[in-house]
Amino acid sequence: MKFPSAHKGVKLIFIAEIIALVSAVIALIAAIIVSAATSGNAGLNATATTLTLVSGIAGIVVFVIELIGLFAGARDSKEFSIALWLVLIGVLVSFTSAILQTVEATKGLSPVLFAALATVSTVCDFFVVLCVLFGIAGLAERLGHDAMAEKGRRLAFYIIFVYAISLIFGLMPGFSGYVNPGVRLLFSIFGIAAAVLEIVVYVSTLIYLYRSIGMLEE
Repeated sequence: MKFPSAHKGVKLIFIAEIIALVSAVIALIAAIIVSAATSGNAGLNATATTLTLVSGIAGIVVFVIELIGLFAGARDSKEFSIALWLVLIGVLVSFTSAILQTVEATKGLSPVLFAALATVSTVCDFFVVLCVLFGIAGLAERLGHDAMAEKGRRLAFYIIFVYAISLIFGLMPGFSGYVNPGVRLLFSIFGIAAAVLEIVVYVSTLIYLYRSIGMLEE
């Protein structure tokens, strides 16, 4: 095995992504229960609270596993090292935002500031995915797996494209009051299409990570 650290890192990141997917499903179920439950239905509300707690704990587990995976992979790939720093920056920004919103002296700050901090955290997460894919592609190239290298880079560019499309259609509802109903319907259709593309790209990324584990065992 030429890149044992990267192999361990990618395997951990893949596990983290699977847990993150399960966590997202649990959170979605909790949200559905909350929307369906009446204020007097204590049983359903308690179930939703439990599921939300489980999802939150899973999110912490995902972060820890991903951090360990990136730290391991950084020994074999500079892109993983960059991703590790981006994760730390994103967490620091999120933590700072949370503190500012709870401290009495700062929680009244402009919502624009908190929106900007949230955006920085989201952008960091976005670039972490790209760094991992480009890192794996670089390792694949060094192993002589040109097809895997090309697929990783192509997948990264697909993610950039889908992210841009999702961002554009995410802003469109803000203009719904200025357009006719037909255009608003079109906005909705394109928004759904963008969401479907996000799911397709996410599944493709999981498959690529899984195949990369096998590749790095060489």
